[in-house]
Amino acid sequence: MEKIGSYYQSSIYEKTAQAAKDAERAKADKAKKADAAKENKKSPTLSKAAQKLLKELQKSYGNMDFMVADFETDEEAASLLSRGTGEYTALFTPEELEKMAADEDVKNKNLKILDNAVSKLDEMKTQLGDKADDISRIGISFGDDGEVSFFAELEKNSEKQRERIEKQREDKRTAAKDAEKAEAAEYMAQGRSGKRTTVFASTVEELAEKISQVDWSTVKEERQSYTGQRFDYTI
Repeated sequence: MEKIGSYYQSSIYEKTAQAAKDAERAKADKAKKADAAKENKKSPTLSKAAQKLLKELQKSYGNMDFMVADFETDEEAASLLSRGTGEYTALFTPEELEKMAADEDVKNKNLKILDNAVSKLDEMKTQLGDKADDISRIGISFGDDGEVSFFAELEKNSEKQRERIEKQREDKRTAAKDAEKAEAAEYMAQGRSGKRTTVFASTVEELAEKISQVDWSTVKEERQSYTGQRFDYTI
């Protein structure tokens, strides 16, 4: 009887544990489907002309990632831009990219803005000195009305972590594009600890000012894991 009782208790425990696992798995699946639906909603369908233009941009700007997605706020744009692995990342709405593909004047206007911005950002990094070491990524977004916004994601990490980030950047510059994305995804999945903050601006000058004014003593340290996030590149 004791043996049967022990077996009975064990079975109850196993069933309860399995039920908990099933519930957790169902919850995870539901969240995954919700995220997928959200991503699909943002994923644009581009015309052949827009797809061709996007490929031209990717080829012309080797140090930059290009993304195409709908967004409504600076925060939403920053979330998308934070997935970039290049030195800079540019985000266009589908509507704006279609305008560029259809109208040479709109294309030239936006590319001029982009070129000027990159030039100023390079200069900004030099002027910021040691503060530039805190920059993990910089993004530029183009809205439907052609309005441009900038964002910078900043991190204050240990010297060892910074060396690892720099090594990853160097590896990405020399690796093939597909390998680069895989390395970035693996690195992100490991999770990192440190202090992080994001600043938004409408001009490069404003961005530089906000970066220089960041007070790390007021930023709480955190650990962030990127496991489960997907790098969504529209090509």
